[in-house]
Amino acid sequence: MLELDIQLPRDQFDLSLNTSLELDAVWGIMGASGCGKTSLLRTIAGLEKQVQGRIQFNDQVWMDSEQGVFVPPEQRGIGYIFQEARLFPHLSVLGNLQFSIKRSSSDRQALKFNEVVDQLGIDHLLNRGIEKLSGGEKQRVAIARTLLNAPQLLLMDEPLASLDWDSKAAILPCLRNIHRDFEIPVIMVSHSREEVARLTDQVLLLHQGVVTGKDRSQALLNNALAVDDQHEPLLSMLEADVVGHDKDYGLTVLEAEGHQLQVHQTKLKLGAKVRMIIPAHEVSIVLADFCDTSVLNRLPVVIDSIQTRDDWHQLITLSAGEQKLMAMVTRKSVDRLQLKIGMNAFAHFKASGLEVV
Repeated sequence: MLELDIQLPRDQFDLSLNTSLELDAVWGIMGASGCGKTSLLRTIAGLEKQVQGRIQFNDQVWMDSEQGVFVPPEQRGIGYIFQEARLFPHLSVLGNLQFSIKRSSSDRQALKFNEVVDQLGIDHLLNRGIEKLSGGEKQRVAIARTLLNAPQLLLMDEPLASLDWDSKAAILPCLRNIHRDFEIPVIMVSHSREEVARLTDQVLLLHQGVVTGKDRSQALLNNALAVDDQHEPLLSMLEADVVGHDKDYGLTVLEAEGHQLQVHQTKLKLGAKVRMIIPAHEVSIVLADFCDTSVLNRLPVVIDSIQTRDDWHQLITLSAGEQKLMAMVTRKSVDRLQLKIGMNAFAHFKASGLEVV
């Protein structure tokens, strides 16, 4: 548990939070640029000197301004991953990792070197110089170096922001597995809905230094008004179970809300719980239940809301059992189909139009 009751003056507003985060989940911190996300991470890490209030991590009081308590950053046992790798250029990859091991706290159990190296996929990089690494490789080494320092809490400040998509795709599974495989609590700042959908379980929304939302990632990401950023593509997150593999057609069969859906084949085990990341523009609304279409996936839904997004498009929120789904459609389609709130319909989306994590 991380308990925060803090006030930090900023140029345009004060960062003011009184909340707690249960760290048995991966937390995402979201909000518009300049809302206080990075300031919050820096406050938790002990890097902001002007902060007032109280911070407690489990039974450790890291700060209590009334009692004059302030634990310095190096004694909090925090791993901090920045946008830039910040590796030592004069050391090899192995040298960077060994330096971190030497500095790890003796009162916390260190992670096994081989496990960290294997998880981050950097075994073939150990003897390379830092200058010979790509951006994605540098960030994976930086993550491994941080883990080998045996942190009791991991903070990540937009760790993928400076990477191209191929590099992001290689690192995303590694980040997702940190909490599960190493049992390290993780708090991550990101402006990307897709990163948050793939990596986090809970989300804290900030706006001008105050909390405007706190809920499961699925609930907040499926609410376009809660996380409304015109520059980010809207997407939905559906939770499902793996129920089969159709090897003849290279597909994996999932079940969500009692209905079977198909995606490109994965190596996930039967019974595994997964997330389906579905962009709103990939979802079509159909009024009749028919199968004569190349689209493999259809879900019975109820129209919850219809919001105008611009002059030509409307965003429709759909209930699929206990879960939500969003569809971005043209205003003409809404008028032609005479779509109304409360209407029963079917959501269609291609197997190739979604990601499974």
